[in-house]
Amino acid sequence: MRILIVSNLYPPVVIGGYELACARVTEGLRRRGHDVRVLTTWSHLPVAGDGPPLAARRLDLPWLLPERPADPGAQQWLDHAAMCSCLPNTMALLDELRATRPDVVYAWNLAGIGGAALVDLLNLSGAPWVWHLMDRAPADIASGVPGGIGGLFGQRLGALRGGRVLAMSHHLIEEIEAATGDRIPGPVEIVPGWADAEDALPHLPYRRGGVARFVTAGSVHAHKGIGLILEASARLAAEGLRFVVDIYGAGAVSEFIGLAQAMQLQDRVRFHGPRSQQALFALYRGYDAFLFPTHEREPFGFAPVEAAACGTPPIMTATCGAAERLVGGVHCLKIPRTTDALADAMRQVATGAVDLARLGRAGQRLVAQDLSFRRCLDRIEAVLQDAAAGPGTPRIDDPSLAALVFLKHNLSLRLRFA
Repeated sequence: MRILIVSNLYPPVVIGGYELACARVTEGLRRRGHDVRVLTTWSHLPVAGDGPPLAARRLDLPWLLPERPADPGAQQWLDHAAMCSCLPNTMALLDELRATRPDVVYAWNLAGIGGAALVDLLNLSGAPWVWHLMDRAPADIASGVPGGIGGLFGQRLGALRGGRVLAMSHHLIEEIEAATGDRIPGPVEIVPGWADAEDALPHLPYRRGGVARFVTAGSVHAHKGIGLILEASARLAAEGLRFVVDIYGAGAVSEFIGLAQAMQLQDRVRFHGPRSQQALFALYRGYDAFLFPTHEREPFGFAPVEAAACGTPPIMTATCGAAERLVGGVHCLKIPRTTDALADAMRQVATGAVDLARLGRAGQRLVAQDLSFRRCLDRIEAVLQDAAAGPGTPRIDDPSLAALVFLKHNLSLRLRFA
């Protein structure tokens, strides 16, 4: 298949798992013989130049400007371009449709690049398309499109009627529908987060030397539960339990280092900075549990699945997306998102009250059988092929399309700012 991927960001520009997953799937589809091209935003970081260009970096990104203007009117213009309509981006998509003539368009995160108008163009063009949701992008886009304008681009989630939807979890779909007060039309294919641990080494003995070794990796911010980890660690330290916590990742690191020092945890909690996924896979085998007290609206979370694939049981928020796949007491320990609950779970690990080896083996089996990258890519590929084979005649060469895009964009500006 000829596949055109559209994403607001693409490596080396990365915020989190959404962009990394897009790149992983892109490479997986290419290895299976598909002709894949990525339409994305410019990169301020060096891009590998070997081989033919994979990505067309021609989109603007008004959503992530480093310095937003102080003027409220200017901010509204940026917000409009980010969520509603950015004419250069819509025209760039039309150019790519005509130049590459894809069998299917595979959308990823469309927030920040004029997502409402992009989806509208896909519907107008008749091109088959699939939207892969790993965050609440449709809800964010809908909230950025005022009611008086929504009819131009398809009201709320009704615009999704023209394509297919993949999502990481039912939890994410429920959040999007609750936020918009609407329902996603048609069935949603659930493709969970995955891990590719075929080369994972055997796990080292648990609680070596009587010391519990905890790890977490990813974004170092409050919503990921770093503050809860420090508070729980302080309680275990006060009880005299033997443990260490290693934190890998970037973010508000200096803030949490200062907090750890103020809590006299500098000998217990260590910050190591970011590591590649490959490096983390090699490290996880030496830890006893992966800490994931993330916010309740976490769409899924790749990191705990990757840790489970290496035999390291997660301690995770019971309502996050990944909790739909991992069973508490079988593959992981599930907790309410409180300091008390996290400290209790960590205490069970540190005192040997939990059979970590049993949890670790069960987690590895689950990932190998149901959450492997190969299995998830099979499902993605099947949905793309089904969409490409669907009925309908693309009208990407219709000369009126460009005029209609221009008209809708300018009318949206008049309705919002006149």
